[in-house]
Amino acid sequence: MKIYPIILFTYNRPWHTEQVLRALKNNELADQSHLIVYVDGPKANATHEQIGKIEEVRRVVQQEQWCGSVEYHIAEQNIGCRNSIIQGITEVLNRYEAAIILEDDIVTSPYFLRFMNTCLDYYRNYKSVFSVSGHNLPENKFQLPPDYNYDVFVSLRLLNWGWATWSDRWQQVNWDKTEIPIFMKNDQFKSAFNRSGDDMSKMLLEEYERKSDAWDIQFAWHHFSNHGVSIVPRHSYIDNIGADGTGTHVGAVEGLGNDISLAQKEPRLLDVIYEDTRIINAFYNVFCATKRPLWQKIINRISRMLGGKNVFVIKKKIYA
Repeated sequence: MKIYPIILFTYNRPWHTEQVLRALKNNELADQSHLIVYVDGPKANATHEQIGKIEEVRRVVQQEQWCGSVEYHIAEQNIGCRNSIIQGITEVLNRYEAAIILEDDIVTSPYFLRFMNTCLDYYRNYKSVFSVSGHNLPENKFQLPPDYNYDVFVSLRLLNWGWATWSDRWQQVNWDKTEIPIFMKNDQFKSAFNRSGDDMSKMLLEEYERKSDAWDIQFAWHHFSNHGVSIVPRHSYIDNIGADGTGTHVGAVEGLGNDISLAQKEPRLLDVIYEDTRIINAFYNVFCATKRPLWQKIINRISRMLGGKNVFVIKKKIYA
């Protein structure tokens, strides 16, 4: 099995960054992997406290040999989330065939690197597969059909908490946004794009209008525009520890935890790329915009807090 490089993007969260690196070091293939760390720099108006956190991140990432080999890219000035990630991935994929991407709040299962490298190798020549995710939704929000026989499935939505892609897919992306206004005027296009969630076209518009510093929705749009899909695992290989209000794009929210102890060492991979209508519908239900009554939301939340799943699920479908 070929071992692909890992890219880690960090900024100003030293504690989170250290948890990510310690989990990564505990991965089965870490000692054979090349880690490339990008640390963004301080903003022009950064406070002394903010600068101190960035300097602490720089110390943390260089304090140990986290993988077999490590290289560092330390920015002196702030590049920003979107530009830092796009530029960093582009630089790495100009040198390598594929890469695995992490951010500073993604704690990984010990089998994460094995899973990602296995999938990158296996789906390398499946040109309709544009990305592989190490993340799946918690089981109290989404479950695969009981008779589904694989440990991965085809998703129309990119889940970018611990993911990977190939250079030939990434290099096709047009980042200048010139085609977005034309797309947004076509209701049929938007409806098709929203098959992976009613929020998709809204997020794309927010990015175009610079209300968001995100990059991932444009990559998701690239999947859609080229009839591409993502491979997602049955059980998540990552847990996001950044939902505490410290992140740029993930605020303090409930229900992001995953049980990474369920991750499979030897997953059963899907050898035919197809959209299972049951899975697409169930996945879409998590992201559909239809509002539940407040009392149903409260019962759902209590059920999740007690370790159960949602009691009330909106049965909205995109496939009959």
